[in-house]
Amino acid sequence: MLDPYWQYEIPLWSVVFLFLAILLIPMEAGFWLGLRKRRLHSDAEKLARGDVTLSAMLALLGLMLAFTYSFSMSRADMRKQALITEVNAISTAFLRADLAREPSRTELRELLLEYAQSRMVKPREIKDRKQLQDVVDRSLQIQSRLWPATMSALQQKGEMRHPEMVLLVSATNDVLDAHTSRMAVIYDRLPTAVLALLVVIAAASLAATAYHSSLQGQIYRWRMIGFAFILAALMYLILDFDMIMRGFVRINYDSLESLIRQLEQSLRGSH
Repeated sequence: MLDPYWQYEIPLWSVVFLFLAILLIPMEAGFWLGLRKRRLHSDAEKLARGDVTLSAMLALLGLMLAFTYSFSMSRADMRKQALITEVNAISTAFLRADLAREPSRTELRELLLEYAQSRMVKPREIKDRKQLQDVVDRSLQIQSRLWPATMSALQQKGEMRHPEMVLLVSATNDVLDAHTSRMAVIYDRLPTAVLALLVVIAAASLAATAYHSSLQGQIYRWRMIGFAFILAALMYLILDFDMIMRGFVRINYDSLESLIRQLEQSLRGSH
């Protein structure tokens, strides 16, 4: 069965080459068909002036480009926001771990640091869905120890006051919820069917434009090739927004790196 996310795993240069091939081949076919009809029909140029199909297709192409670009960009923004939310949740949980008594306090803080480190992934480290799943599994293994550590802190000798218990439990829940939210936006990608429809509409629009210009005897091949390159670049950018680590547009992990350094310094200072 075809992986619905296959386009995110093939080499980047292959994506651009594929887009160009899909766009340029129909364009050349449109030029050839238009010239052929112009030779066979003397009134071909008159028919071209009254054709409204081209305008409708170009308008549809513009609408589709705007829709898919907006979809991919909004998902990229959601992934950035999910990372910030998770950083804030881990930071708050680490601070509220001070409400616990020793030795649960240090155990919980060290576990939160280990969890934060598991959420840090270097650029281009993830190349396919299997590697992504391995990173997620590692985080889940550490995460599964967070709740037991929190329960252990609540049961530690030296009773915690009820408001302190509520704050600690709430902070741990926020860390767990942040993981779910971040995974949801990571796996929420532009569907292959939508991307395929965009490519088909773009190819059909180029073919119709080339056909129309050939009927009028005006073959602007280099202009059309340049337009095809621009379309391919824009479609790649739309796909790039949806890539997690492999594309040129990536999530900035500075906030998470800064948090990890702060947690490490805090733990060193407490020893």
